[in-house]
Order: sequence, then structure tokens, then C-alpha cells
Amino acid sequence: MSRGTRRHLVQTLCVAVLVASAGACASIPTSGGVMESSAEVDSVSDLGFDVQGPATDAGPEQIVQGFVSAAQFGPASAATFDIAREYTTPVAWSAWDEYTQVLVLSEYPRWTVGEFDDSTAVTSVQGEATVVASLDESGVYTELAEPSVVDVTFDLARGTDGQWRISGLEDGLLVLADFLGNAFHRTPLYYPTPDREWWVPDVRWFPGQSWRTAATQAILDGPPERLAQSAVSVVPDGATLAIDAVTVAENGTIDVSLTSAISSAPPEDRALLVAQLEATLREGDGRTVVLSAGTSPLAATSAAEPSRPVTVGDAVAVLGAGSEEGQVLRRVVGRELTDPAVPPDLAGLDVTAVAVGTDDATVVVRDGAGRLVRLGEDGRSELLVGRRVAPPSIDRFDAVWTAVGGELRVVLPAGGVVPVEPEWLADLPVRSLRVAPEGARIALVTDSPDGPEVWVAAIERDADEVPTGLSTPVRVGGPVDSVEAVEWSEESTLTLLGRDPDGARGLFVAGVGGLASSNDGLTRPLATTAVPTAVAAGVGASPTLVLDADGTLHVRQSAALWPVVSEDVVAVAYPG
Repeated sequence: MSRGTRRHLVQTLCVAVLVASAGACASIPTSGGVMESSAEVDSVSDLGFDVQGPATDAGPEQIVQGFVSAAQFGPASAATFDIAREYTTPVAWSAWDEYTQVLVLSEYPRWTVGEFDDSTAVTSVQGEATVVASLDESGVYTELAEPSVVDVTFDLARGTDGQWRISGLEDGLLVLADFLGNAFHRTPLYYPTPDREWWVPDVRWFPGQSWRTAATQAILDGPPERLAQSAVSVVPDGATLAIDAVTVAENGTIDVSLTSAISSAPPEDRALLVAQLEATLREGDGRTVVLSAGTSPLAATSAAEPSRPVTVGDAVAVLGAGSEEGQVLRRVVGRELTDPAVPPDLAGLDVTAVAVGTDDATVVVRDGAGRLVRLGEDGRSELLVGRRVAPPSIDRFDAVWTAVGGELRVVLPAGGVVPVEPEWLADLPVRSLRVAPEGARIALVTDSPDGPEVWVAAIERDADEVPTGLSTPVRVGGPVDSVEAVEWSEESTLTLLGRDPDGARGLFVAGVGGLASSNDGLTRPLATTAVPTAVAAGVGASPTLVLDADGTLHVRQSAALWPVVSEDVVAVAYPG
């Protein structure tokens, strides 16, 4: 059975957790006629898991496998953790820290049992596990570039009743990749940008049974260190959860009770905090947050809510010199090309890349391989000249980002070029880059001794919004080989132009903090009907565009449908 088929069965039927005494899906009949049902399941996480305690006289390997099988679902259900505890001694259970680290496995470990016989009182079980991703104690997801084999050890002791139990185990959980989304809730936390205009998402994975409480506590703690200069907190010092629980009332409202320090926050800050909690906790289903100081509800106030990252405007395409007028710029609207309100003059230019600002007035092109030119109603202006100039990206402040000879450079709206040279980027030449719509994050493709790597970092700016540096980055899309270009395609998702294990060029989607709409968060290929040589993507409803080697522009309508928009296209880009 293929991995995709297995996942489909898991998500549409139920999960049979194999434990020592053969747990099964109790709701699936084994005889009788075929029946049709119209019942709907709202989400995979709502499915139940039939886990059972240890069987009488179960051997050491059965005890360990039963524990691992049951414990992986414990984050979603306290009752399931109670069952997992039956496989351990009380001392081992009380010493175990389950959330120190979560290892996401491609399959169950291969077990090796130490020697034992009927008179043996202690033994051990070693497992060889293949790890594809991990969660740290804060719920930060990391996908490994290559699967890594790790060894895990369980100590077992035989009780006075003759039954084996786990007497010692390493901190952390082992979770099958296919079940990660059943145990943990992928949660984008939203923090406001310093100007309070946009949300900056920070994806975490929290235990399913308490994800709203964990997410609220993370919001109250403020942006993590990597976002400290790119997002702000509106929570006053001393404001914490009054009770260690965030509850959902029968009418759907989310009750968040904080300590009295919240009363010191200005009304506009409290309104922004409510908006921040609603964006994080409601999951798009219209729930509202009621904020209280202890048991006293705080008066509701209104404030302009920041925008979630979204691409604003149509893509633009530059057609080649096949016509009498030479290269021309057109808007891409659906499957059609239309004239812009004020067509820029491309005469005499050899356009090899294009970028457009969100205000539609700024167009920047790369002329040949080593010059950036800004085009506008007032004519042209040369922005910079250099060796190996990367395709540009324009942030929401109208600054133009590029790389010259692999070194990151920003052309300011008022003129002048500033270097952005974080220490971690010193030995990593940049080949492709893209600033996120909210202007707080940047995705980079860098060259390393091991090949191209994709990184996402927060942009640090001064009081005048001039970029001054980048935060410590996170790696994204590690399994994709030979990445050539990167685009933001959802608020925390990148589309990568790279190669598959056979060396064929293709598209891939990778999550910043774990991919959405997948149970395991892992990078996925994106099927195309053309072999792409360039890609353009936008956040929101913007369909992905690809160019093939012949200059044919295709637009994605479905996984199997990529109709042609135009031929003789040399460059394409969405605003940003």
C-alpha cells in the first residue's frame, strides 16, 4: 500500500493502534451488506483512537510497542495518556517529561530485545527509529533535510506479579508522521508588526487537548526571540492566565481570564490583544474572544485589526522581443493578458527578471544579468549595477531587495543601497529571495558546500523602516534538491523550484514551521503539466504561474490542469 493510500484510509476510517492485546477499530463491522452513509467528520483530529492497556503476560517488546503506540496519541487525550501509563512503573512515569522533544518517525522503530528468561527480573529493549522531523518543547517544528536514524532505549522490570513494565525511558515522545496532526494541533500564532498594520505568523504545534491554552500563553509571553525586532507585544508586564485553561463556551465564545495586570493596558492595546487572540484561536469559524481580569469581563473596545499576509494585485509578465514593439509588460488576469494603466517603456532593455510593488506604480526589472532599473511614470532610474544580480523583490515599504555577487543588498525608496549582512549569512551566497507580504520575513535560497538551502528569517529594521539585519533563520524544505527559486504561496508556505530525487526539475511546497493541510507537516511535490524553469506565486487567492523552457506561461487551476496563458514570456512576478 502506498503512503498516500495509507494516509487516506487512516483519515477516512479510524486508527487501529496495535498494542499487545490487539486493539482494533471497534466501529467497523466485519460482516453484513454494504451500507451508504451521509455522516460527515469535521476534522481528522476529532476521530477516536482505540488504545488498550497491556495484555497479561505480554513480553518486553509488546510492552514497549504498546506504550509507543498509545503514548503518541496522549497529547490529544488525557484518557489515552492514562492508558499509556499502565505500561510503565509509577516511578518511570513520574520522571518522564513527554514534551521535552517529539520525534516524528517515518515508521515504528525496529526493536531488539535484550536476553531474558523466566527467571530474569530486568531487561531492555532498543529501537532503531527513522526520524523525519521533530518538535521542540515550545512546539517549533523542524523538518530534517534527510531522514536520520536514532537509537532509543527502554528499560523494563518484572513486577512481583510477573508482569513486565517499563522502568526507565528517555524523555520525549515518538510519533508516527501520519499521526502527528491527530496528536498535535498546528497553530499559527499571530503577532502585530511594529506599526500594527499586519500580522506576523509564527507556526507552532501544541498538544491537541490543550492547544488553545498553550497558544494563549505563547501570545502572552510575547514574540519569540527570532521575531523580537520584527513584531511587538501589547501585553503589559505581569499579565498572565488567571487559571491555566482557556475554555470555549456553549455559544462558541472563547473565555480568556487574565490576572489583574491586564487592566493597566490602554484600551487600544486590549482591543489589539483580543484581535490577536481571535486570529490565533478561532480557526476561521467566527468565534469571538471574551477577555476578563479574573472573573470580571473587560469592556469591549474596537480597533483596526492588522491584515493577515496577503498578496495585493495582479501578476505581471514581460513578453519577449517577438513583436515589432519589442519587449512589453502585461498584467496577468486569470488566463488573459491585459495592458497596464501606464505601460512602462522597456525599449532598449534586455529584461530577464521583473518585480512590481503593491502600489502598482513601482516596476523594477533586471536588465541583462547585472543591472536593476526602476520604471515609472517619470521615466527610468538605474538602481544598481553589479555581478550576478539576483531577481528583485519589493517589500511593502517600497524597498527593493536583491543580491549582488551573492551578497544581500537593499535599495531604499529615497535612494541609496544598504547591505544586510547577518553573521550567519557570511559564507552563504544568495541566489534567490522573496520578502513576505507583511514585510517582516524573508525567504532566501543560499549556496552552501552541500548545495542550495532554503532559509526564512525575520527582517530587523530601524525606526525609519530601513533594514538593519536578519534574525537567526530557520531552514525550510530541506529534502528538496538543487533549489533554484523561492516564492511565498501561503502566509507560512513556500513554493520551491527544485529537483526531485531523480534530478527532474519540478515544484514543491514547504511549510515554515510545518506544512498546513497535511497531517505530518512534511514538504510535498506540487504536480505540474509542464517542466518549470521559473515560478511566480502569491499569498491568498493568487494562482501559481510557471514558465517552461519555451517561454510558455501556464496558470494553475488544479493539480492536473495548467492551461496556457501566453507564449514568448521571459519573466513573470506577483507584487512583492
